[in-house]
Parts: sequence; C-alpha cells; structure tokens
Amino acid sequence: MGPKHEIDFQYLLSQVLSGRLTNAEKDNLQSYIQNSYQDDELNVMMRNHWLGLEHQEMNGDDSQMLDLKNRIISRLNHRINSSEKEKEQITEPLVDSRLTNYQRHFQLRSLLKYAAILILALSVGAAGFWGLYQHQKSYVYITKADSGENGKARLQLSNGTKVDLEKDNSKIALSGDQKITIDNEKVIDLNKTTPGEESKMNEVFVPYGKKTQLTLEDGTKVWLNAGSRMAFPTRFTGKKREVFLEGEGYFEVAHNPKLPFYVNTNEIAIKVLGTKFDISAYKSDKMIETVLLEGSVAISERSALGFLKRESILMPNQKASYDRNDGSIVLREEPDVDYAIAWTEGWYKFQRQSIDDVLNKLQRYYNVKFILSPEFPKEDLITGKLDLKDSIAQVMRALDVIVILQYRIDGDQIYIEKATTK
Repeated sequence: MGPKHEIDFQYLLSQVLSGRLTNAEKDNLQSYIQNSYQDDELNVMMRNHWLGLEHQEMNGDDSQMLDLKNRIISRLNHRINSSEKEKEQITEPLVDSRLTNYQRHFQLRSLLKYAAILILALSVGAAGFWGLYQHQKSYVYITKADSGENGKARLQLSNGTKVDLEKDNSKIALSGDQKITIDNEKVIDLNKTTPGEESKMNEVFVPYGKKTQLTLEDGTKVWLNAGSRMAFPTRFTGKKREVFLEGEGYFEVAHNPKLPFYVNTNEIAIKVLGTKFDISAYKSDKMIETVLLEGSVAISERSALGFLKRESILMPNQKASYDRNDGSIVLREEPDVDYAIAWTEGWYKFQRQSIDDVLNKLQRYYNVKFILSPEFPKEDLITGKLDLKDSIAQVMRALDVIVILQYRIDGDQIYIEKATTK
C-alpha cells in the first residue's frame, strides 16, 4: 500500500543536490519508502540488483557512489523509456477507462518508488545507503509459503536447486567442506559453486504437519517447527553470522564471541554470541515470543528502514513478547522454559493458555483446520500436555478430557462446539 500523502520528487531531488534537504523532508521520504518495502516488485528489484554489493567494502568513495547511482538511474530510465505508450499513459489526461487508469497508476507508482530510492541514495551516500539495505525490514524469500505442493518439506539451494525432504522430521547438516547431508543419506557437494556462492542464502520450507532439524556449518543447531521458513548461508562470511526466520525455531548457537549470531524476523532482530533460545514469529500471530534457556540475547525492534532501535536484554528463564500492533516489548519471568521447546521432543505442553492459542498450534502441527461454533468459549485458559506423536484423533480424545467440548472430524476439518454436559 502506498503512502497517503503526495511527495514532490523533483523538489526533493533539488534539495538533495543543493544540500538543503531538511530532517522533516527526509522523514517524509523515509515514510514513503517504508510503505514501498511492502511491495514485492521493489523487494525483488532490490535483491537482484544490489545483493551483489554485499561482499564489497562500502567505504563511501565517489566511484562506488557513482556505480550505485548509475544502477538506480538505469532502472529508472528503463521504466520511463520502455515504450512511448507507457509514457503517454502517465502524462496524458485521464480517459474514461478503468484499465487505463489502473495501468497509469501502476506505472506512476513504480516510477515514484524508484525515484524515492534514488533520492535516498543521494542523500545518505553509498555507505549509508548500503547500511540501510543490509538491515532492510525483511528478507525476500524465494520459496513461497506453500512451496510444499506435495506436502513435503523442501530445501532450495542458492543456485536454484530444489530438494524435497522425504521424512516428516528431516535432518539437514552443513559441513565446512561445502557439503550438505540430508537425513544421513543424501549428500550434496557444493564445491562446484561459483566463487562467493557459499555466502548467498539457501532456504528451507517446512509445511504444516512436518518438522526439520538443521546443523549449520559453524555447529549451530536449529529445530524448525511446522509452518516455518528459514534462510541461511552455506558458509558464514564477514563479521557476523546471520539467518532469517519466519515461523518458529529453537536455536542452540555455537559460541563465537568474534562472530555474533543474528536471527532476523520482519519486525525484530535477536543478537547472540552463544546460547539456547526459542523464537516464535508466525506471520498470523499478533505476538513474536522469545524464550531464553541459557546465555543472554539482545532483542531489537526494526525501524521503518531497518535501523535497530531500542534494545532489550533477555536473561535465562525469561520471555520477551513483541506486540506487532504497538511495537512494545514486554519481558517477564518464565519459570517453565522447557514448555517452550517441548515440541522439539514431540510434546506440546501448555499452562494457562487460551483454548484458541492451543488449537492454533495444533492446526500447524497436524495441518488441519478447526471450525468453532460461535458460543464456544475459546478464550478460556487451560493447562495440559499432549503427545504430538499421536494421531489427531488421539489428540482430540486427550483434549476432550481437559476441555468440555464436542467435536467431529471430517477429513482435515474439525468442528468443535461446547458440550452441555461432561
């Protein structure tokens, strides 16, 4: 969705070139770009055209600045000069046609986005702009959230190779000799990848009803829960170790004080040196929750352009809850931290959680959909333990002991209503 205000790009560009851009004008521009980052087209363009700068030393010299400007200007010129017809659609008076209006709006919106990026690059310089891009608001996944068309987890390598993971609880191990082993059986040799390929991102997608374990090349272990995606390099390079997560993962990070480890979600970044923690960051949940078992972690919220803002330090036996609605981070004691990672051992433990939350997690574990009657008390709090190795029918019978309910299983849909008696 674009901004709700108009921006005079010609004026802003003249302000930048003359060195008179005010803080208010820069804030106005950054607000626009924040909305642009939600656009898939812009994200893909950023990834494809600027990712190659990642391994260069961005020291802000004139040649690098010129190269960056030329890339953006070239993109702008391509959009503007793609055809005379497109230019006419932008500049000619409105005509009474819904299709033409839509095309004009799309073309104009695209040009404004690229102009916004150009102005920002000019205003902050090459090093500053690259710093913004390195910490952009979100990673652009290549795999789609429904990539497991056949119901299987999938590994997509940075060179585009796709590998289906056959087991319900698959295991992936990366080694220092550029090899990936899957389920202790299949070995993928990456030694033939092009130079620099090892630092680009691989992706693993875990559909509902599955789980996956990874051992990264530095020895860090990751357990990914159902309905999760993670991007990770074949080998960590540079001054930090960095992965991107959507969904839930439990991390046992290999200790290395010289190379901090970052787990990035859309809204927050978690920095660690060596520790054990669980983070749940499903897009459908209103909260991102992090539970720390050992060590310490720093949790930071991302600003509009990806800057890390305030920092909260989490200590063992604490939970941090980030509210996506208001951006607040609340820390509280969590005496039963083992509850948060019981899923890695095939159990679901919950204490004073709403029935709705419990059912939402069961939907992911078993790839089913619960349909509740309007009168069902879904906000009631319950405590219990469920064996996730059981079938959904067995789990529902166990849940029926905890909650007063009536249910009916129809394929992958489960209808629930309040029982009148028990």
